[in-house]
Amino acid sequence: MNKIISIFIYLRGFITFVVIGPILLIITILYPPVLYKFVINFCRLMIFIFGCRIASKGVFPKNESFVIMANHESFLDVFAIPSVLTGKFSAVAASFNFKIPVYSLFLKKLRTVSINRSNREQAIAGIKQAEQVLKDGYHIVILPEGTRTITGQLGKFKKGGFHLAKNTNARILPIITKGLFSIKPKNRWTIQPGLIRIKICKPIETKNKTIEEVLEETERLFLKTKN
Repeated sequence: MNKIISIFIYLRGFITFVVIGPILLIITILYPPVLYKFVINFCRLMIFIFGCRIASKGVFPKNESFVIMANHESFLDVFAIPSVLTGKFSAVAASFNFKIPVYSLFLKKLRTVSINRSNREQAIAGIKQAEQVLKDGYHIVILPEGTRTITGQLGKFKKGGFHLAKNTNARILPIITKGLFSIKPKNRWTIQPGLIRIKICKPIETKNKTIEEVLEETERLFLKTKN
């Protein structure tokens, strides 16, 4: 029965994405000021379409650009995390995402930075590009684990996002999700709709700290909050 329900959910999500997605894209091209409001509401709609609901805790700080770090449990992260953001935001995303029709156009409109982690030079260039986007007043969303967990446990953090924060003197804003692994993990195709809990934590200072110190502090917070 769960397989039939999952097929129905995927079909519903696909139809919503291919029908509403291009309409929103056209609207945001014609009238750019509505881009982020529309994208956030679209992400909330997609979470609803996948049979889930969000319970968020914490307040998103204003008047500051952050390096936003979130754990990576499911492909639904891409819809869940933006649903609690405010202001202009971009992200660092794997290069293969830019090959997906419609979705790739949204990424470009959001000034998303392409990263190929298997190419060191390209990855470094991507971080430099993200630094400029951050300086232009955008939040930058990074999933420091780099890939979805296959065990439900937090993966080892990569240093790229921490270099970005240190190089720009930006604070890190941890956004921690719970429930997405149970709903749709990487190693299971079926979906079990449920509650997604999202906690917006207090920002982490990066000034007068080494990259290793900031990484360890951030990792400890994630481990403490997720458990």
